[in-house]
Parts: sequence; C-alpha cells; structure tokens
Amino acid sequence: MKALRSLFFLFLILLLVVMKGEEAQGQTSNGLRPAGRTVEMEEIASVIGAHFQELIQDERKRVEVKEVSGYEKIIVPSGVLTYEVLLPEQASRGRAISPTIVFSVNGREVKKARFRARVDIYGQVWVATRHLKRHHVIEAGDIQAVSRNLSLLPPDVVTEPQELIGKRTVLSVNPNEVLRMGMVEIPPLINKGDQVVLLIESDRYRITALGEAREAGRKGDRLKLINLASRKEVYGKVLDAHTVQIDFR
Repeated sequence: MKALRSLFFLFLILLLVVMKGEEAQGQTSNGLRPAGRTVEMEEIASVIGAHFQELIQDERKRVEVKEVSGYEKIIVPSGVLTYEVLLPEQASRGRAISPTIVFSVNGREVKKARFRARVDIYGQVWVATRHLKRHHVIEAGDIQAVSRNLSLLPPDVVTEPQELIGKRTVLSVNPNEVLRMGMVEIPPLINKGDQVVLLIESDRYRITALGEAREAGRKGDRLKLINLASRKEVYGKVLDAHTVQIDFR
C-alpha cells in the first residue's frame, strides 16, 4: 500500500513537470505568450492611405503614402485586428505627417504607436489653356483639367469648372497656370460709365430717369451714379444690368 502511494505521488510530480515544461515552451523570454502576427510596414502605409481616402471622400482623388518611418516591429495577438488613425487637424491635406495609430484586437486596445510619413493627394485641377488678360471673362475653351499633387497647392485651388466659367480674372494668368478661387471674381453687371435706368418707386408712384454709373457693381451692390437730367449725384442698388433702384427716404 505504501509503495502504491509512493508511485501515485511520483506520477503527480512527473505530471506537474510536464505541464510546467509545456507552459515554458509556450512563453517567450519576457514571460509573454508569442503574438498572433506581425504588422508589417506595408500594412501601416495601407492603413494611413485608407484613412486619408475616407477623409477626402472623393473617389476622383488618389492618395499615395510614401517614406513611412519610425516603424518598429509590431506584434499583436491573434484575433480581429482594427485600427484607429489619429491626426492633427492641419495634417488632413497631406505632406509630412505624424499619425498615431491605435491597434485593437477583438475591440481591446493592444498597442499605440506613432509614425512619420509623407502623404501626397492627387486630384483634378484646372489650368489656363492660354494667356488670360486681367478682367477676362472665362469661357469653357479657356481652361482644361489636369492632374496635380493637391498637397503642394493652396487650399483655394479650383477643382470644378463651374467655379470658373462666367467669372472674370482679377489679374493676368499665364498658360498652364493652376487657377485658384482668389484669381477670379463675379463680373459686375454694370461698369463705370454705363448708362442705366434710375428707378424711384413707392406704393403710390414709379419714376424713371436716365443715369450714368460712376463705379462698377454686381447685383445687389450699392453704386454712386449721376442723374443725367439734374446732374445730381445719387446712390442706388443694382437690380440688373440696366436698372438701379435709387435710395429714397
């Protein structure tokens, strides 16, 4: 009986040794179990690119992620891996950025790392097909679409033709120069020196006279004019290309 008990305890000791050995084989030198997989640098670049593509929400624009640095080997446990990209607000237009990426497995954060990268965003912009003089009213044939790196251009670069056609240049434009919103304006309906109808009206009467504009103005603008009959200076609001409603009190 005593011999049987000794064999039983020996069996328990051997079993514990085997279990400890298996546990040791399943651990690394720092006591952690080996990770499910390594997140490669190419995957990091893809995650950053997808984030920017979602930010711009325009399938016509193309994102290129280059020169990812600050990468250290990232190992995550097995499971469903998701990412959250954190960016400073001013970084949304690309170029040199420093995103922080939060890695989560099965909804639990397992790693947070910061990287450096260059992001270029390519899209359609509009350039002049020829030299355009100052105050030239833009027509469809004056412009053409080209692909450019938007990250290198000012924020007001024009990406839609309707933002240009019918407007006039505020300065001269060179051939192939990229057009910006600050380079165009809505042309005035009335120019300085134009003869217009001066309209004075109320609930009881309506009076018209011939006048001359002393300055240019768009619809809704308030202008200085001369009443050609009385030679008096008057002010009024532009209604259309031929009519100004005179201030009347």
